[in-house]
Amino acid sequence: MLRFQISIVGGAAGAPLAASFDSALAALEQLPRMFIEPDGSFVWRGTTGDGQAWQVDGNLIDRGDVLAYVDASGHCPEEQFNELLRALGWPGASLAFELTRRGVMLDEQAFRKLARTPAGAV
Repeated sequence: MLRFQISIVGGAAGAPLAASFDSALAALEQLPRMFIEPDGSFVWRGTTGDGQAWQVDGNLIDRGDVLAYVDASGHCPEEQFNELLRALGWPGASLAFELTRRGVMLDEQAFRKLARTPAGAV
């Protein structure tokens, strides 16, 4: 299970994401148990095979025609996190992860390593 409170940005820290707001919204709408509003706010809930509940809350933030970043917090299995990232253009586009409480930017590998710990990436 990954635990996190992050902003997801393009691979060059602070760069917009490869996906547009509309394409990310459309892709996220297709995920089972995803509740997403036209303004980009979302809640995604589920349970693992062993009955463990998970939830991710977030917001798509656009800046003009680009998807500037995505705020996301919660905990979920890695497979579901990958689905979220696919809606943002991953793995074709690189991503960076800002720990919003700490103001620290991490690449994907460092983020995943930290998010797998009991304390999570917060």
